[in-house]
Amino acid sequence: MTLVQDRPTVATNITTIKQWVTAMAKGDLDHAPYTDDAELSDPNGKYKGKAQIIQSFKVWKTAFPNATAEVTNQIAQGDHVATEVVYKAIHTGPLVSSSGTIPPTNKPMELKVMLVSAFRDGLIQRERAYFDRAGLMQQLGITIPPKP
Repeated sequence: MTLVQDRPTVATNITTIKQWVTAMAKGDLDHAPYTDDAELSDPNGKYKGKAQIIQSFKVWKTAFPNATAEVTNQIAQGDHVATEVVYKAIHTGPLVSSSGTIPPTNKPMELKVMLVSAFRDGLIQRERAYFDRAGLMQQLGITIPPKP
């Protein structure tokens, strides 16, 4: 396959990620572009299946209901897209984490996230999200004691 043949797929995948990032920040989770058997991993855990993935986004949306998101950079080839995103929000809802529930701190946060997405038939089949979880907790004024 030549690069010319890849361009429509690449352009579509890039657009899908940009639209999803905007929709997710707004809380429009009904049209999440994941396959039914998709897998997502991030610093908080691993999620299998579209339903689990959507539930993980609901946790974030509950904690940060007025979030905004901006795609700042993308690199794509074929069915793979690497995307840098900056999320900004104020923590006004409970944040459920593996360490327990963190009540609202009403503090602002800026979270830089790197998404590495693999597509199948126009939908995200596998995604890895990388972000500084400790830095996020620091912005919120939360300290998590180290595990013994």
